[in-house]
Amino acid sequence: MAQILHIKMRIPRRLKWLAIVVVSWFILHCIYITIDGFHNYEGRADVAVVLGNTVFKDSSASPWLKGRLDKALQLYREGRVRKIFVSGGKGEYGVPEGTGMKRYLLIQQVPDSVIISDNGGNNTYLTAKDFIKLNDSLHFSSAIVVTSFYHISRSKFIIRKLGFSEVHGVHSDAYFREDGFKLFREFAAFYKYLLLY
Repeated sequence: MAQILHIKMRIPRRLKWLAIVVVSWFILHCIYITIDGFHNYEGRADVAVVLGNTVFKDSSASPWLKGRLDKALQLYREGRVRKIFVSGGKGEYGVPEGTGMKRYLLIQQVPDSVIISDNGGNNTYLTAKDFIKLNDSLHFSSAIVVTSFYHISRSKFIIRKLGFSEVHGVHSDAYFREDGFKLFREFAAFYKYLLLY
């Protein structure tokens, strides 16, 4: 009886320590991706890789996406990238994100020849995969990922994992209340990508 009671008492203690380890790991991971996300690369690269987000029914970019596109536009105007690769999914409002992103950049007077659009990037992995496939013919040697700060680490990780080593990050200057909550998603998504892709 005493032995059974001892086992029952020991299980909650183990669960408590497991919870402490998981929470500590989550906090450290979030600190890392926040620091990494806010550390902007200051150099040049062949191409900016802009990760997609919502495009509205009228083909306008959502505030989240506009922040990313404006940062890519800044890189181009400063002469820090030669090309801009915009990639997103099919779009929840019926407008493919890559098409909407290209439209936004064209309105900002970016030459059509500079923009490469991709509508097959339904997630970060597919964007990275499409970029690698494109690079087989264009032979870029360096890239700057442009996305929200919390998304930088995962985006760089998957592109590197697919074989493109010189990839850097620059974050959007647009911030929203939901950004803190998206760190929770990034924690889970990073390890999903680590294990499955």
